[in-house]
Amino acid sequence: MKILIVCSKKSGKLPENEFYTKTDSRFAGAKFIPHIKNYKEACTVCGKKCVWCRGKYELNFKESVSEVIELPDIYELFEDNPLKYLPQKFKKHDAAVIIGVHEDIIIELPKIIAESGGKAMIVPCESGSWVSKWTREKLIEECEKYNLQYAFPKPFCTLKYGKFPLINEFIDFFKIGKPKFRLYVNDEDVIEKAEVIISAPCGNGYNIARHLLGKKLGEEAKKSVAKFWHSYPCLGDMHVDPELGDTPLHISGYTHYAALENAQIIRNSKV
Repeated sequence: MKILIVCSKKSGKLPENEFYTKTDSRFAGAKFIPHIKNYKEACTVCGKKCVWCRGKYELNFKESVSEVIELPDIYELFEDNPLKYLPQKFKKHDAAVIIGVHEDIIIELPKIIAESGGKAMIVPCESGSWVSKWTREKLIEECEKYNLQYAFPKPFCTLKYGKFPLINEFIDFFKIGKPKFRLYVNDEDVIEKAEVIISAPCGNGYNIARHLLGKKLGEEAKKSVAKFWHSYPCLGDMHVDPELGDTPLHISGYTHYAALENAQIIRNSKV
């Protein structure tokens, strides 16, 4: 499976005034792309003590990225000519992942993706400000017009299996989406081995699994999830999103707690 990534590139600049806006480059540049390409620099927790807990999974998907289109992170609030930022055609790919891109540019993407052979579009929202309800509804219209499958997870770690086969294949192939664990426990319910079946797209699943070792199922394991999910750190927005009725940050936390509660448990097995 080949994916196209369209994202914003960090400039270090700030908007000149209230008529300009800054898009988010952190999630793509510091989390998602390093995770997909298995860069050790993606780990921001352990520092020099890093044991590279993700390394044993051999998840280097460099060859599965058709191209990364890096756009500016500073724009006018309303872009009259959004196509000037985009190529006329993308390299061949199956699914496009759009992260932290100006809404006026996002609207132009379904047509170019379809004409480039793409079959699906995933637009995660780590913040409610990334994609408004109007933009999302317009994107759905455009995706259906061009026969594209689509997903708008808010936040990205809530991406789950659904009606679109290619989105489901994306989750299985890259092992990213709504987190899922397999835990091996002894007679006293102490976790002796923790495996990641699906990780959050930021890669935090591997960090959490490592710190579950030696923890007892229940409150002790839950406290470990709470500590190491948050300190990765999670980049979900801390402002309440009206559609969610909560913050994307909190939704991410609940999602990881649910992954622990619903983990596949294997008891009394040799590990």
